[in-house]
Amino acid sequence: MIKNLFFLFENLIWNIQCRYNLWLHGPYGLTKVIEKMPFKFIPKYLRKYGASIGEKCVIERGLRIHRPASDLPFKNLKVENNVYLGHNVLLDLTDVITIEENVKIGADSHLWTHVGYFENLNSGEKHYKEDVKEVLIKNGAIIYSNVVVMQGISVGSFARVGANSLVNKTIPANQFWGGVPVKEIKI
Repeated sequence: MIKNLFFLFENLIWNIQCRYNLWLHGPYGLTKVIEKMPFKFIPKYLRKYGASIGEKCVIERGLRIHRPASDLPFKNLKVENNVYLGHNVLLDLTDVITIEENVKIGADSHLWTHVGYFENLNSGEKHYKEDVKEVLIKNGAIIYSNVVVMQGISVGSFARVGANSLVNKTIPANQFWGGVPVKEIKI
């Protein structure tokens, strides 16, 4: 009984902090609150601010969100059932990130939906451009710790990506890939 009261009080505090920081600092203020929030509250508040989060998801503390939308900050995040996101995962919501059922993503991994670059013009001027594409992590995939997934990448069903890898190409289903940049690892 007492524990439930403390849980309700803590939930109220996080709710006030989310609203206040969104009002005062905008979407990035909200993301800073989410980053500090205990894991049991994270799915609830991601849903509240636009994300689609399935059931039985565990999202560890330290979730970092890059480029939340101004109107509904987490609308580009789609997470299905039974997903695990480890500590300090970074999600770039410039475009849609879809994480299907039973996916596991290790600590300190990054999922990027954009990359910026400078394009040289004939006049010698440089113009900043961005390549923006969705990221899709399919059913049952496991991405181990400290992996960077680039924009436009799809990781196939039940594929595995080794720790400390740079995923710059699509990973087929049921294969193990790793390295910088990734390549198939035959076991």
